[in-house]
Amino acid sequence: MSTRFVVEPAWSWPVVALIAIGLVALVLLTYPPRVKHLPIGTRRTLIGLRLAAAVLLIFAMLRPEIQYSETDTRDAVLYVLRDKSRSMTTPDGPGGKTRRETLVSTLTSSQDQLEELAESLEIQYFDFDSQLRPGALNEPTIEPDGEWTAIGFSLDELLKETQTGKQVIGIVLMTDGAQRAVAPFDMAPQTAARRFQDIQVPLFPVPFGESDVAESGLDISVEDIAVDEFVFVRNSVPVDARIKVSGAEGRRFSVQLLIEDRTGRTADEHGNLVVASAVPGARPSVEITATKSSQTIPVSLSFVPELPGEFRVAVRVTPLAGELRTVNNQRETLLTVQKGGLSVKYYDTTRDEIVFLPEVNSAAKIQLDFQWVRTGEFASRTKIDPRDFEPGRYDVYIIGDVPAKVFSKNDLRLLAQRVDEGAGFLMTGGFYSFSLGGYAGTPLEPLLPVILDPREIQGEGAIAKDLHYEQDLQMLPTESGLRHFLMRLTNGDNLAAWKRLPPLLGANKLRKKNAFVEVLARSTDDVPLLFSLETGRSRSLAFAGHSTWRWWMYDFRDQHQRFWRQMILWLARKEFDSDQPVWARVSPRNFNQGAKVQIDFGARDELGNPLTDVDFQTKVIDPEGKETPIAALSGRDGSFGEFKGTTEPGIYRVLVTAKKDGIEFGGQGRTRFLVDSSDPELDNPAADPSLLQELAQQTGGRVIPAEEFDEFLDQLITAGPPNLSLTQITRVTLWDNWWYLGAFVFAMTAEWFVRKRRGLV
Repeated sequence: MSTRFVVEPAWSWPVVALIAIGLVALVLLTYPPRVKHLPIGTRRTLIGLRLAAAVLLIFAMLRPEIQYSETDTRDAVLYVLRDKSRSMTTPDGPGGKTRRETLVSTLTSSQDQLEELAESLEIQYFDFDSQLRPGALNEPTIEPDGEWTAIGFSLDELLKETQTGKQVIGIVLMTDGAQRAVAPFDMAPQTAARRFQDIQVPLFPVPFGESDVAESGLDISVEDIAVDEFVFVRNSVPVDARIKVSGAEGRRFSVQLLIEDRTGRTADEHGNLVVASAVPGARPSVEITATKSSQTIPVSLSFVPELPGEFRVAVRVTPLAGELRTVNNQRETLLTVQKGGLSVKYYDTTRDEIVFLPEVNSAAKIQLDFQWVRTGEFASRTKIDPRDFEPGRYDVYIIGDVPAKVFSKNDLRLLAQRVDEGAGFLMTGGFYSFSLGGYAGTPLEPLLPVILDPREIQGEGAIAKDLHYEQDLQMLPTESGLRHFLMRLTNGDNLAAWKRLPPLLGANKLRKKNAFVEVLARSTDDVPLLFSLETGRSRSLAFAGHSTWRWWMYDFRDQHQRFWRQMILWLARKEFDSDQPVWARVSPRNFNQGAKVQIDFGARDELGNPLTDVDFQTKVIDPEGKETPIAALSGRDGSFGEFKGTTEPGIYRVLVTAKKDGIEFGGQGRTRFLVDSSDPELDNPAADPSLLQELAQQTGGRVIPAEEFDEFLDQLITAGPPNLSLTQITRVTLWDNWWYLGAFVFAMTAEWFVRKRRGLV
């Protein structure tokens, strides 16, 4: 240990010297004349104390300190990590060698240099996949059999090896660079590299493999499959997929849509996959010709479900001759076909209401199809499909700010006929609805619960504002509305719930038609807003407002959706229909092996409202039949649990039972989810050199091409053993401490005290 005295002035030496001389001169020239009348002892004391304060300030400007230095000598170590995961079996190296064979060959050809380097520092070898295992230079495992390429996890495990006190001069990372891992081995490589960056340990990646492996073999795979989770019986259901093609330029292949056949199956049995039926509205297969050696082709298929229930859906590519890997030619998912699903047709122009009203599609019972009606000079481009009014096509029709002239006379006649047969009908407020839209005298007039006047039609000129309320209108249920299904926002204080909603931005001026019309809602200043009429098999509503979107914008989304769903259900006479009392849901429906699955479940009453104080027993049954209980946690709309046992590919079943007050009710809630049988390690074994470049830059290292590995070793040998001495310096400042401050305060306080005693203060 060595010790030395160091002065580091706050400014340059000339500046500090001038300030020091100035302070001393200021004291000696100005202070003595002020105290010359005092006794000599007092004079000397005051001048001495003032000089002491000046000297202490000069002392602080010089910033003196004592430094103790101690040198620590440590051993140096270089780590070499060798990838032994299955992606290293890809034969894209020189001469058709696999990546692992190329890696081993690189080390073997540099063995003499590695042994020479080992004379000046320690070299430790490790093989890694999802684990880190010690190895030796002359004993590398040639056959790569690791399930995952867990680069981040392996680097993090290596960090524990660096805590031995040895100086790590670098890490040689020999890999294809493609991170492929599942929990708990899925740590991001960048996260692990950041920790080595903090301790100044550089990474030197040595990449193997090609980022485009199309030429390494013929392969066609289904990359993904997309389909709505909830669909409806007898509706055309689109299924989209992406087909990845490698090495198949000019080859023609078939893509088929498969549907689970559950004929004769119980709720606990899985059905076989069969090709979807080629019925009208369905496209169960397509022929494709690859135009490039490597490309991704989007494919659109469709089918028409005939029965309700939960079904597996798959997209399959017929294997080609010479295709070595076919397990990735098929991908599956799950969907639920709803019985009694409501089809709604909604016609409106571009206005705020159309942004949020289609959100009712999130309800499993409702499928809303929106028709955008153009206005102005483009009005003639709007084409109403006459098939919209075919019998049974839609359960509910909604017309917004759309004039009657948009529809043909036959359209309006057929629409009125559908409503007479039992379809629901709703018209909302707007500048071109009701009388303003010219609906007086049309076949729809008898169906609407409000008076229509042909004299109130809106012309091409300025908007007739006298037919609108332009003030804010707080919508509240009437006395009868409070008891109506349509107006129930909560099981608690329903009126208070309505009062919390933002007001509507105006409304149409409407008057009920006759005594059979029921007014369900008015504003606080008695403006009628919602009218209902039920005659024979038809139900219709007239809603004077057009700005319930404000409820959504002010964070009353649930109330907005419930109000619109209940209007649709009432119009379709489905207000007393209910789904399964006990339900279970998993979304998404597909997971990779090792993924964590959230399972939502709950119970509802006969009106579809969630029940509380319910005890749930939930279990998951894996493809082998093993049952795993799931603990229930409280959620916003029910309860949920987590399942972490997705170790095997296949179909997993979820079963939920519920008890209230100790009594089981509602039957059993069921759902399924899929753990894909795809193999991320080999399905797309492309190398990722860009990741290795990022790790090198992040830690201050550099990428070493395999053909330059021997040059890298030569540079380490030529540089000689690194400077392994670590000098630790301890500094003790003499001016930044308590005793210096105490001395300065004492000098100033003592001088003030003496001056006070002598009457100078």
